[in-house]
Amino acid sequence: MTTEQQARQALTAILVEECKVDASSITDASRLQDDLGLDSMTLLSLALEVENFMGCALEEDPENPPLTVGSLVDLVVIRLEEQRNVA
Repeated sequence: MTTEQQARQALTAILVEECKVDASSITDASRLQDDLGLDSMTLLSLALEVENFMGCALEEDPENPPLTVGSLVDLVVIRLEEQRNVA
């Protein structure tokens, strides 16, 4: 399984289990707020769950945060690869 597949699978599980999102509504194009209905507190919770589960800080740009599931997957993959390169 690739890092991208692992990240997508983990994010989907977190969205379903922690954020109570219907799994059938989750695609790469799904917008976190507009399509999945996440509010600011749920987004914060999502970020913390992702960081805890994946073992890496997201360090997203506050001026340009990930807006879709796909962009969040991309960010997680980047952080995991950075983490591997440091180790």
